[in-house]
Amino acid sequence: MYVVRSLAAAVLCLGLSTPANANGLPSGAQNRLHVGGAWTPGSMQVQGGFDSRLTQSISVDVGGFFAPGAPTAPSGSGPWVLRHGLVVDPGIRIPHRNKSELKWDLIVRAGFGPVWVADADSRFDLQINPALNAGADLMFRYHNIGLRFEGRMWYMKPFSKYDQMEMATVRPQIGASVLYQF
Repeated sequence: MYVVRSLAAAVLCLGLSTPANANGLPSGAQNRLHVGGAWTPGSMQVQGGFDSRLTQSISVDVGGFFAPGAPTAPSGSGPWVLRHGLVVDPGIRIPHRNKSELKWDLIVRAGFGPVWVADADSRFDLQINPALNAGADLMFRYHNIGLRFEGRMWYMKPFSKYDQMEMATVRPQIGASVLYQF
């Protein structure tokens, strides 16, 4: 008898309920392709990526950079030169109003990826290392075209053949890109 009453109550509740609709303002997709250049001590790089908004405030940038030219020894900051890398950088957009034709965004990011570093003490031999990074992107956009300026600090622990040990290393990277939003 208890089972029959419970089943009848459940059917009654489902039959009398109304559908729930979330009627908030939809956020249009914001996908950005970006291509540009970057600098780090001892190397110039070409960079590119795809940045996609997940929510109103959170986005993820997936990309990479590579150094087409020969490295030079960095001055005074250790022997390691950041050469190539792949990156996954989630970020949080600093909230603000954008009512003018010229839109801007500031996104604070932290991420990870493999990087290739060259050791100036060992004829610039390359080695691959897992790395962490943190930084920020400042983007200016007019309609679908814009500029993106970025700054990152990379942390990795490459193995030094000269010292025969892993060395905790931090390398800065600054860059600028052209972006296209769709």
